[in-house]
Parts: sequence; structure tokens; C-alpha cells
Amino acid sequence: MKQYLDRAILVAVLCVMAALGIWMQISLLEPVTTETVSGPGREPDYYIQNFTATGRDEVGVIYVLKAERLVHFPDDNTSLLDKPKLIQYEKGQPSRRTTSESGWMSGDGNEILLTGDVEVEQFRSNDDPGNITRTQRLLVHLDRDS
Repeated sequence: MKQYLDRAILVAVLCVMAALGIWMQISLLEPVTTETVSGPGREPDYYIQNFTATGRDEVGVIYVLKAERLVHFPDDNTSLLDKPKLIQYEKGQPSRRTTSESGWMSGDGNEILLTGDVEVEQFRSNDDPGNITRTQRLLVHLDRDS
């Protein structure tokens, strides 16, 4: 009987050691990953090089927006613009060109926040000698109704 008890204890100790080894390998030696799977995040879904968009109304072209690159974010439909150039047209007024280092376009496309060496050039007309305005931030509303 003692012989069976000794063998049972030996087998139990070996099983406990094997289980402890497996547990240590799984939980202590393997790096813990805390990756969560979620829906669309702050990762862009596409890029456009040499981007150009033309805004129109019932009269005609109201603006032309160009950028070296557009980066689109699907979670809120916003876009990052690299080196944007915006030319705005208004009936009876001289056109206006706005440039900057970067820009952020709203999800509905009606606003652009321009940042970094923003320059607004109001072109000359018969009644206006034109001017240049410089700033670091400028919010432009592209929708005429806003």
C-alpha cells in the first residue's frame, strides 16, 4: 500500500510541476497583449496626392481647393490637408487666394481650419487695390449660407 501511495504522490508532484511550468510559460514569459478590436478609429482610410476640389453653386464656381496631399479619416469624415491653396470667387468682388502649411477640413466639407503661415491675398480690382493678410490660424467657411 505504501508503494502505491509513494507512486501517487510522485505522479501528483509531477502533475503539479507540469501545470506550474505551463502556467509560468503562458502568463509570465509570454508578453501580455492588450489589443482591442474596435471599429474604424483614427487611422486614415485613403490618401490623395495633388488633390483638387471645385465648389459650385447655381451661378458657377465659388472656390477651387488644391492640396499637395489629402488624408481622409473615416471615423468623423474629416480630412487633413498638406499645403492647401484655396481660391474663392464671389460675384462682383475680386477673387481671394489663401495658402497655409496645413489644413483640417470638416466632415461636411463646409469649413477648413488653416494653420501655419496662413496668407490671404485679396486680388486687385478697379475699386480695390487688394491686400495681403498673414496669420497662424484661420477658419474659412466655404458654404455661402453659413
